[in-house]
Amino acid sequence: MRRAILVLVAVLPLAAATACGGAAGSPPAAAGGAVVVEDCAGEDVTFDRAPQRVVTLDGYAAQTLVRLGVADRIVGTGFPAPFSADTAPYEEQLAKIPVLAERVPVTEIVAAQQPDLVLTSFESFGGPPGSPKEADLVTMNTKGLTSCLRGSKAAALTDLAPTYEYVRKLGAVFRVSDRAERLVAELEGRAKAVAAKASGSKKVLVLQDNPVAGQPLQTSGAGTIAHAVITMAGGRSIFSDVSSMHAEISPEEVVQRDPEVVWVITDYTFAKLKGQELVAAVKANPLLANTTAGKQGKIISTSQYLVSFPSPLNVDGLEQLAAALHG
Repeated sequence: MRRAILVLVAVLPLAAATACGGAAGSPPAAAGGAVVVEDCAGEDVTFDRAPQRVVTLDGYAAQTLVRLGVADRIVGTGFPAPFSADTAPYEEQLAKIPVLAERVPVTEIVAAQQPDLVLTSFESFGGPPGSPKEADLVTMNTKGLTSCLRGSKAAALTDLAPTYEYVRKLGAVFRVSDRAERLVAELEGRAKAVAAKASGSKKVLVLQDNPVAGQPLQTSGAGTIAHAVITMAGGRSIFSDVSSMHAEISPEEVVQRDPEVVWVITDYTFAKLKGQELVAAVKANPLLANTTAGKQGKIISTSQYLVSFPSPLNVDGLEQLAAALHG
């Protein structure tokens, strides 16, 4: 499984690379030569030149490339739904990208674009049925890179490091490391401003759909962007002991752990209700009536397009949650 986490660039002599400067731990900008990125498995992926034909399997990856100024390299994207959460001037640029499929495109459609790079902000390739696996990319003679949620398999994720690392990685691959560093600096600055104002540690329940009597509730685990956002906003997930991205929990356990806030993450494709319709249903749900959040009516929401996968919009989601928690 190839999942990018750390970027290393081997293109310049050591003295020249040192002179390039840049943030600590970030790759130097490269005028030419080979760029080598190290994936999550510790394997090197070498780019002899900046990619010219890119397929983004999801809108999150496209949103990052647009902000790096290389949207003209995208020959097609899948899952454009996250574009609906974007704003000017990026929404106009994203609207020009050819849409290959409303969900993640299948292998044949991706191959037909003759890409030299396939990107996703998901953790791995080949998750959705029919979508390209790493073996398919080898057959296409193309490279593939993913983001990496470090906390999903081990410790809880408590910051947006995966997002920043993904931005830096793509900046190196496309030879725009200076733009990547400026973007990361902006995002980190906004995130630090939120953290500086955050106070307390309110107990938060994450819901992804409206609870149904006699059925488990859908929540998010500790190895997710959502968990990081809760932590940075001054909250504490009541299910930090759950490691998976999506988990089913019992209504009885929710009442026992007694959340002070219910954070509804809307717009998941599997949810029966979407947007504010889902929020209204959760507010009226009697299963939450005996929790502190239910009694006080503390039900807040954010679209999954801001807080589900590494994206520059993660900080927008952080700012929204912090305002709702402490407002």
